[in-house]
Amino acid sequence: MGSGVMTTTQQAAMALGVAALGSLFLALVPGSGMRDALVVTLLVQLAGVVPTVLMSLRLPRVLA
Repeated sequence: MGSGVMTTTQQAAMALGVAALGSLFLALVPGSGMRDALVVTLLVQLAGVVPTVLMSLRLPRVLA
């Protein structure tokens, strides 16, 4: 049961992330062009990745 909830949550989060970043990119293209819209979208994505990596470093390391 728990693994099904986790899998569903991960898949929903990935789909929402793709939708949010795609919407941001498409909203920025008309006003700033493809290149600038891509740069902004990648920076927003990076702003989410960096804290995630830093928090993952704080997870306990358990050798089984």
